[in-house]
Amino acid sequence: MLLQKTLGDDEVILGVDYNIDRIFDLEDATKVKVQGEDILDIGKDLGQYNALDTGMFLCGGSLFERLESAKQNGNCSLSDGMRRVCQERKLKAFDVGDGRWQDVDTPEAFAYTESIFERDFCESPIFKRLVHA
Repeated sequence: MLLQKTLGDDEVILGVDYNIDRIFDLEDATKVKVQGEDILDIGKDLGQYNALDTGMFLCGGSLFERLESAKQNGNCSLSDGMRRVCQERKLKAFDVGDGRWQDVDTPEAFAYTESIFERDFCESPIFKRLVHA
């Protein structure tokens, strides 16, 4: 579990998903290039990547200092701040494994997300026990 990970000095840990094929809108997804536990690069337009950014971070206050620094240089997205952390080799990957997530920023993505989570919920052993109890 991400919350149980230990942060090193000035580190940020990002939940990443290596199951790229289950994302709804790959073109809009933030891609991540991971080697071992190190995130080497992050961005929507990466040509080479092996995971996706889930948007779940474990971080300390130093992240906000980096974001402010990126903003002063005219770069104000979260990915801009994360690239700065990457350059310092302080952005680490946490594999979410079979954990389910979905980026929802359009009505189509919302409809897709509802359908997959409803399907997954209905197929879960817990739901089946509740229905047949």
